[in-house]
Amino acid sequence: MELHIDEKRLLKIFQDNNREEFDLNELEKFMPKEKILRVALWLSGKGLVETEEKVKKVIKLINEDEFPERKIAKYLKQQNTNEIEIKNLKDILPKEEINAALGAIKRKGIAKIEKGKIIFENLDYKDVEEEMLQKIKENKYLDDFNEEEKKIIEILKKRGYVDFNEEKEIKIKLTEKGKEFIKNPIEIEEEITQLTRDVIISGRWKKAYIRPYDVKVPTKPVYPAKVHPLTRIIREVKEILLAMGFKEVKSPIVETEFWNFDMLFEPQDHPAREMQDTFFLKYPKVGNIPEDLLEKVKEVHERCWKYKFDENVSRRLILRTHTTASSIRYLASLSEEEKEKPHKVFCIDRVFRNEAIDYKHLPEFYQCEGIIMDDNVNFNNLIGVLKEFLNRLGFEKVRFRPAYFPFTEPSLEAEVYLEGKGWLEILGAGIFRPEVLEPIGIKKPVLAWGIGFSRLAMLRFGLTDIRDLHKNDLDWLKRV
Repeated sequence: MELHIDEKRLLKIFQDNNREEFDLNELEKFMPKEKILRVALWLSGKGLVETEEKVKKVIKLINEDEFPERKIAKYLKQQNTNEIEIKNLKDILPKEEINAALGAIKRKGIAKIEKGKIIFENLDYKDVEEEMLQKIKENKYLDDFNEEEKKIIEILKKRGYVDFNEEKEIKIKLTEKGKEFIKNPIEIEEEITQLTRDVIISGRWKKAYIRPYDVKVPTKPVYPAKVHPLTRIIREVKEILLAMGFKEVKSPIVETEFWNFDMLFEPQDHPAREMQDTFFLKYPKVGNIPEDLLEKVKEVHERCWKYKFDENVSRRLILRTHTTASSIRYLASLSEEEKEKPHKVFCIDRVFRNEAIDYKHLPEFYQCEGIIMDDNVNFNNLIGVLKEFLNRLGFEKVRFRPAYFPFTEPSLEAEVYLEGKGWLEILGAGIFRPEVLEPIGIKKPVLAWGIGFSRLAMLRFGLTDIRDLHKNDLDWLKRV
């Protein structure tokens, strides 16, 4: 049987060590891992070895922050008290952690919640979930834990502290044919795999064995340069919308509250405008806005919302919180003649929100906004357009349910179905309220929708942590 020199070397490792089986990690002491797998593949094709592959589930820590309930207990210990009013939790925790803390306290029974207060009996309570996180640091294999421990690990996964990966364990074994083969001495002689000038001039080619070239031999994967996955999705969505007859529009990243909020009929005391949700500029603090349009918007706000409209608030500069500002700027720029025509536009760009960074939130992310303005367009048209858009993105099962947004009525949320994950919300949409369109003199219905690219990318690439999109993990970037 004719063998490659590397095949002989691998078999000789079995022969010299009097072994019939090796773990891949053990063989790495003798040969590079990539070469071992390639040679094992050749030998298995000749019936001399076989590979056994076992997949192990590995637990991966993705969040090492303290539990929010532990943060509360530590705070109370520092204050030399064992109770706190729920309304005061905002002084200790980010708002997105408060509900998680309350839920964990009830589930674990580590404190009483009564009359708007949290009362701890023991601020140094033992927590099996914290102990489990420590155990996971010492042992990452899921199968090594019992059923009760696995239930705790599942809770940690739902809380966003751990996730699961898979790790392969590969063993290479001699077959009966391979065992017979290595009973005879294996001689490794010089082999020429490439004819060079020196080989020809020296005459070595006359005595050495010249290896035939095999085009079917497996080779090491080559990973060519490619565009970042998030950029690919942005380009894909842009091409889909252009093909559906939309045109792209842009607007400034730094925006006034007038265009970002007032024009969309959000009252000036709306919670979305508060510091914890919006980035305000220190310098310059204010920007220019069209005075004639400001008066019209002010009149609509005061008439409908029944409060004193503050023009100084409208002039404050912020980092835009959504790309809807682009849509309303576009509509406001239309001439009287252009208002009589139909319009389909979209904007894809960055938006900013003052949120704590965690597995599903970032302060900066991409959003896509689209509008359709035409005579007699209605809610059914909106559903039809969105269904076609999501189908072209590759989501076959789509459903819609009622929702609420400040500047659209009626409104909806679209959900897509993914095998193994169920129904997941992916975009929001609706018809602009008359109060939004009245100041700019548009009487036609305007359909509007928005989609976050981070959520879309996570669904497309099977991610559980939004931060993975921006970590520049080369192994992951090569695969996707």
